[in-house]
Amino acid sequence: MAAYSHLPLKRVEGELLRRKNGFPGGIERQPTQHGSRIKAEISETQSEFQKLPTIDGVDPSLILKIKVAGALTDDDWKKLGLSVLSVDGDKTTVLFADDKSLSSFHQKVDAYRGVVPPGQKGPPYAQLIAAIDEVSLVEPIDRLGPTLKSHGFTSLEAFLDNEAFTLDFELHKPATQLEADMFIYRLEKVIKSVGGEINSTYSGKHLLLVRASSDGRGVKQALGLPEVALANFPPEPDLGSSDLDNETLPDFEAGKAPLADAVKIGVIDSGVNFGHKLLAPTEAGAFSVVASLGTDDEGGHGTSVASIAAFGDISARVQAKNFDAEFWIVSARVTTAGGKFPKEMSVPEIMERSIRRLHDEFGCRIINISLGDAKQVYDGARVDPWTATLDTLARELDILLVVSAGNRSDLTTTYSDKILEAYPHLLLDPASRLIAPAIGVNLLSVGAIAHSNGLDDDDKDVVGVRPICSKEEPSPFTRCGPGIRRMVKPDFVDFGGTAVWNGPTQALVNGDQKPAAGVWSFHHKPLEKAFRSRSGTSFSAPNLAYKAALLLSEFPNASANLLRALLATSARVPKAYADRTNPLKEADLSIPYGNGLASAIEAATSDDNRVVLFAEDSIKLDHFGVYEVPIPSEFQTVKGVREIKVVLAFDPPTRHTRADYLGVAMGWRLLRGTSQEEVFDRFRKWEANEGKPPEFADKFVCPTDIGSSVRERGTLQVGTYQGKTNISGYGDRYFVAVWCSRRWVDPAITEQSFALSVQLRHQNVSTLYQRVKNPIRVKLNA
Repeated sequence: MAAYSHLPLKRVEGELLRRKNGFPGGIERQPTQHGSRIKAEISETQSEFQKLPTIDGVDPSLILKIKVAGALTDDDWKKLGLSVLSVDGDKTTVLFADDKSLSSFHQKVDAYRGVVPPGQKGPPYAQLIAAIDEVSLVEPIDRLGPTLKSHGFTSLEAFLDNEAFTLDFELHKPATQLEADMFIYRLEKVIKSVGGEINSTYSGKHLLLVRASSDGRGVKQALGLPEVALANFPPEPDLGSSDLDNETLPDFEAGKAPLADAVKIGVIDSGVNFGHKLLAPTEAGAFSVVASLGTDDEGGHGTSVASIAAFGDISARVQAKNFDAEFWIVSARVTTAGGKFPKEMSVPEIMERSIRRLHDEFGCRIINISLGDAKQVYDGARVDPWTATLDTLARELDILLVVSAGNRSDLTTTYSDKILEAYPHLLLDPASRLIAPAIGVNLLSVGAIAHSNGLDDDDKDVVGVRPICSKEEPSPFTRCGPGIRRMVKPDFVDFGGTAVWNGPTQALVNGDQKPAAGVWSFHHKPLEKAFRSRSGTSFSAPNLAYKAALLLSEFPNASANLLRALLATSARVPKAYADRTNPLKEADLSIPYGNGLASAIEAATSDDNRVVLFAEDSIKLDHFGVYEVPIPSEFQTVKGVREIKVVLAFDPPTRHTRADYLGVAMGWRLLRGTSQEEVFDRFRKWEANEGKPPEFADKFVCPTDIGSSVRERGTLQVGTYQGKTNISGYGDRYFVAVWCSRRWVDPAITEQSFALSVQLRHQNVSTLYQRVKNPIRVKLNA
C-alpha cells in the first residue's frame, strides 16, 4: 500500500474569548454565629502554635489547615494574609501565614460578624469567610504519607524508638530561599539531636525534599514540625532481580552505526554495557550524576532496555540478521549494583539532573525510564514528587518521556493456581493499579501485552503448565489505570512478554526463567550470552520509545505533543480479548490497554484509504478555536465502515500540592451538520456563569467511543466516531471545536500549546487520501 505524507489541518479564522466564570454562589451562614466560631478557632490555633518550641533559636512557621466548603482562589487567601502551600482533595487547604499575628484574618472575620455597613445587603467579606468551615494546625498524623500508611505506619506509636528509618521528608515550599533554608535547618537539628543524619536535600521549582536517617524518636519529632508536609519511604525501583541465561544464539556481526544526525534516545536505568558488540555502534554517551555509581550495567536491566530502544523487535532482527542501527543511545545510570536508588541523592533530584543533562548536553528529545516506585501504588490521592518532577520537565523541555507502567510481583502468593480463572479480571483489582511515575500526565506510560502464550514445545507433554493469556492480551503482571483524575492510563501498551503457570513448581514463570515467555533483548554479559529473554513493562516501554524515535525521524521538528498525538492516532486496541470466554467489558478495556498498540508506520504516514490531518498550535487561556475537516462524498456514501478519529494532546502546568493537579483544562467536540458561523455563534452565547463549554444538540455532535466526560479528564484525549450508514445528510465539512480553560495556573501563563490530529478511514474507499488532498471543485453555471 502506498505511503503518503500527512496533511495540514486548517484552523478556521477567528478566535473568541471565553467569558470567565464569576465567583461561585455564596454559602448561606449566620454571620454572627459562624464568624464567632471561626474567630475562636483562629485564636485557639494561635494558642497551640505558641506551644511549639523554637529550635536553636529559629521559630516555627505558622502553617494552618483550613477546611473549606466553597471555592477560594490564591488571591482570596492573600486578602487574609495567607499563602497557599497545598490543596487536598477533601477541600483542605494548607496555608503559610505571612504574619504570625494573623491580624488581617482577624480583621476580616471581625468585619464579617459585625454590623452590616449602611447601603450594603450583607456583611463584608461574606463570600470569603462563609466559605471557611474550620481552622486548625496540621496534626503530626496528617503528615504520614501513603507509602508509610501502606506499610502499617498509621500512628506515631508505630515508630519504635530503637528502630532505624530512612525517610523522605517533603517540606512545604515557601516563597523565598531563606525561608526554605530555615525549614531545612529546623528539620536537620531535630534529626541530629537523636544521632540521625541528613543524607541529601533537593529544592525544585515546587518541591523541597530532605532524605534523613534516624531512629523512631527523631521521626516522631520531625512529624511534629509544621514545616513538614509529608513523610514517605524513599522510592524503590521495581527492577527484576533475576539474571538467568536463556539461549545460545549464533554469533552476529555488528551492524552499521546510525547517521551522525540520527535521533538520540536517552535511557535512564541501571547503566548500559556498550561492550556488547551489537550495541557498541549505538553509543553516544554514558554518565551518572552520582559519581560513585559509574556507568557500567552490573544488573543487566539497563542493557536489555537500551537494546530494545535501539533496535525494536530483537527477535525480528535476529531472523533478518540485520543490526544496522537507526538511533543513538545515551545512558544515564541512576541505580546501585543492588538495584536501588543511591542514598545520597533524592529520586526527583537524580531524575532532574539526569534528564537535563541528556537534553542539554546530548540533545535527547526521547527518554526512556523503565523504573517505578514499587511502594507507590496509585490510589487516587496526592501525586508523588517523582511524578511531579517528570511532568514539569516534560513541559519545560518539550521532551517525550516514556515510562513503564510497573509490574505486579505478588500474583503467585495472591492467587496461586486460581490465577487461571482470576485473569483477566484481576487487572481491574486495586492491587493492579499503576505505580509512580507512570501516572504522569505529560509523559507516556506503557503497559505490557503478550507476544505469545508463553509455551514452548517441551510444555505440550506437561499438563500442569498453563498459559495465562494469549498473544496481544494484557500480560498478567502489567499494571493498569486509571490515572490521575481517573484519566485513561496507561497511554499505550506494547509487547513485554508474559508469564505462565507452572503447576509442578506452583509458581508463575516469566521470561527471565522461561525463554518462550519473554521478549528478546541483549545480555549485559556478552562474553557469556548474546541475547536473553525478558518479561515486564520495563521492556514494553522501550518498544514504544523505538516507535517514537522512528516518528521523530520523520518529523524532526515535532513537539512532544505532536508525537503523542500521532502515536495515539495510530493506536488500536487488539481484538484478542474478544476470543476469551470471560472477557473484560468494552467499557473496561482502557484500564489495561489505554489507547492501545501504536503503529510506527501509521503514526508517520497516511495511505490510500486512511488520511491524517494534523496541526501544532497554541491557544489563549479561556479561548477556543475551530478546525475544518473535509469530508469527501465517497466517504459519506460508499458502503462500509467509516471512521473519524480525533486526538488532542497538550501539556498543562502541574503542581502536586494541588488537589486539581492540572493548571489548565482542554477539550474538543467533533461537529457535523452545522456551519462555521453557527459554531462561532454558539460560543458567543457562552454565558458568564456557565462552568462548562457550550453543548450542542445531539444531532450536531458525532458520538464517539470514549465520551467527553472521560476524555476530558486527561491530556491525551482520543475519541473515534464510527458509522456504516450513509452520512451525506451532514454535509461535506465537519468541525473540531477546541477550548482551553484556566484553572489555578499562574497569571503570567496566558497560552497553552497543543497538537490536534484527525484521521479519516474508510475500508472501501481507496482514493480517500487523494480526494482529501485534491478535492474536486464543482463549477457553477453563470
